[in-house]
Amino acid sequence: MTATTTTWPAHTTEPKPVPLPNLGRCAACGDEIRLRDNGRLYVHGCTDDGQLPLLTLRPTFARWLWMQSKRRDDYKNLATLVAGRHFRGCTRSPKITAADVEWTTAEELHQQLHARQFALTGSEAMRINGERCGGACRDLAKIAAIYGRLIADGDPALVGRDESAPGPTARVHHDAKGWVLPDYSDFADCTTNYQRSLDGRPACTDTAVWKVVENYGMHLTIGFYCDADLPEQHRGTNAA
Repeated sequence: MTATTTTWPAHTTEPKPVPLPNLGRCAACGDEIRLRDNGRLYVHGCTDDGQLPLLTLRPTFARWLWMQSKRRDDYKNLATLVAGRHFRGCTRSPKITAADVEWTTAEELHQQLHARQFALTGSEAMRINGERCGGACRDLAKIAAIYGRLIADGDPALVGRDESAPGPTARVHHDAKGWVLPDYSDFADCTTNYQRSLDGRPACTDTAVWKVVENYGMHLTIGFYCDADLPEQHRGTNAA
């Protein structure tokens, strides 16, 4: 049977978009990994498989388009075709993710299309008649509109995520008698002295009377300080 050119591509129906991506940054490898319904990372061959992410990520246009590129229906789905242009390339192209591109929004990608055109031809015009925008721009605009509708209808908890890493919760304990510390052979007894060695100050000879326990969610850090070197952010806090 001989295929006819009229059967491909069949981009005549409304493109089928993937949902907004629910991603988190893995603390161990730094990759952007899908999250399960319980908020933990999917298995991705890392020591942090199944763990809580370092932080949850906003469903940006770049991340959504990257997830769309994983579909294999580009012969009939315009959204997948556009996504493949920017993330799949050919089989010999290196695999890239949203973290590897220099754009985040659809408008930034649009401007990059014209920047590439200028680098190749010395002009941003994509059509022979001198018009600035060509078919690639029109396709991108259609996909950007779909993404806009997903954002408008999306879960506010997902759409409105703050990607700043949450600060640790800290418990600050004081003992006037001081703390019995392990005998480390490679640095001084308390965190104060370790920090002092980093910036060239002499070791502190006072007794470490403060213990600060910081909870980062996935791990704890414990520091011991003398009165003179207790970090400012912990002075007057929930000391016990």
